Amino acid sequence: MSALALQLRATPRTASARWPRLAIARHVERRARLWALVWGFVFGVQALTQAKGFSALYPTAASRMKLAGSLQSYAVLVGPARHTETVAGFVVWKLLVFCAVIAAIWGVRASVGLLRGQEDSGQWEMLLAGPVTKGWATAQALLGLGLALLEMFALTAAFTLLAGSLPGVRFSTAGSLLFAATLVSAGAMFLAIGALASQLRAQHGEANTLAMVVLGGTYLVSMVANSRGSLGWLRWYTPFGWIEEVNPFRDFQPLALVLIATLTAVCAAAAIALAGRRDLLAGVLPEGEAHARASRWLGSPLSLSLKLGRPAALAWLIGLGIFGAVFGMLTRATAAVYSSTPQLAAVMAKLGAHRLSEAFLGAMFLMYSVVIAVLAASQVAALRDEEASGRLDNLLVQPVRRLRWLAGRLAPSLALIVLVGLAAGLSTWLGAEFSHSGVALYKCFQAGLNALAPGVLVLGAATLTFGLRPRLTAAAGYGIVGYSFLTEIVGSFVKGTDWVKDSSVFTHIALVPAATPDWGTDIIIVAIGAAAALIGAAAFQRRDLEYA
Repeated sequence: MSALALQLRATPRTASARWPRLAIARHVERRARLWALVWGFVFGVQALTQAKGFSALYPTAASRMKLAGSLQSYAVLVGPARHTETVAGFVVWKLLVFCAVIAAIWGVRASVGLLRGQEDSGQWEMLLAGPVTKGWATAQALLGLGLALLEMFALTAAFTLLAGSLPGVRFSTAGSLLFAATLVSAGAMFLAIGALASQLRAQHGEANTLAMVVLGGTYLVSMVANSRGSLGWLRWYTPFGWIEEVNPFRDFQPLALVLIATLTAVCAAAAIALAGRRDLLAGVLPEGEAHARASRWLGSPLSLSLKLGRPAALAWLIGLGIFGAVFGMLTRATAAVYSSTPQLAAVMAKLGAHRLSEAFLGAMFLMYSVVIAVLAASQVAALRDEEASGRLDNLLVQPVRRLRWLAGRLAPSLALIVLVGLAAGLSTWLGAEFSHSGVALYKCFQAGLNALAPGVLVLGAATLTFGLRPRLTAAAGYGIVGYSFLTEIVGSFVKGTDWVKDSSVFTHIALVPAATPDWGTDIIIVAIGAAAALIGAAAFQRRDLEYA
């Protein structure tokens, strides 16, 4: 039995004793803290860099007005451009929806992983062996997630206040704090939505898929609302629309915050109530007939891996495909913005971008590369979860060799990485064709393949850690991505830190299609990842299984 469960057993079963010893809340907060702080840092640094960059690139009122007039083309993706001739208005417009989507994804993964994921692995049952009810345990878990979200807000707010103190920026203190709260508000809503989905569906993957479908659906509604001015009223019917309507620095809408708080409270309360009524390892919604036919997927580790990973794979393919198409449609408008800003055009020229439309797509494919690397880290983290929870024992007691199981899990992961990269290239080209940007299909496919290299490296490095130090698997995979992403930001922002920037794997990826692919470097990166995976597989073959 876990130490946490033993601690709960020793706790007197009284309300007065339970309150000061919120063991489950502290446990959940510690598990969720790392990525809350990472994304809080990213959000804050982005606010700081965007404010400083806007002030430097557009120092005059005329240049700012010209920029503001060209930004409405992006409304379908990031909301209407309001007061973007000001520093505050531009920073809000540039970051709000982008950060909200990231915070929402974090919220879903954190809540579903720490509620339904731990229940599926049997850890929740050990927690409930102590003097705690299912409803009270869920309430504690939500409290722990809320504390992690508060830490995300605190770090974001610290950088936002710093940005507000810069010369030429001058955000108000109240506006800075409200802006930081708005940036992380999607995390609050989707923590609660993920907790509710964890009560509705009986499996981790199904709960995660349900919550992500809600996330994608609500974002698509906001895109429809932003596509035409006459449809703006739809923003009041979607969480992402409420976030856009807050307007933290100017024309503040308190009703939007009320709706955000109400949705969070209602979903959290429903999750607590349903947790107290349902059985462990069960969901409120009935199982479909597909589960009765699931045995046909149990013929081999490969077929089981395909069955378990199918919902997540479809979500990744569809999600990145949609974003690729939208960014592709914005290519021509973005090129016009670049051409109207001499400083940006000069930077792109130094990078070897002769066509500004391709320069924009090069930056987008670099972002896709980060997303694909996160996907790779999540695939190997899922392997570790299977081992840590004890589910791997059920396969290895059968005539299934370790290497066969590992190959059956890694092969679909590698295939998914390749498919996602190619899907991003195809969908981006389709969007670019729709906007008549004149970008060749083969260049988009080259860009998609070029974006795969960091993902393969992360897959191999995480597999190496899985073989040698399995408890550090998730930290290694996500850590490489987080470190490389943050050093890329810091290296671009702070002068004299090129040596730091060179340690990021993303620095060595060419900005295709703006630049010619550096296939030699890509092959080296892929080879390092493959070698790491082989060493990790050999180490996994020899070591003992390790549990959480």
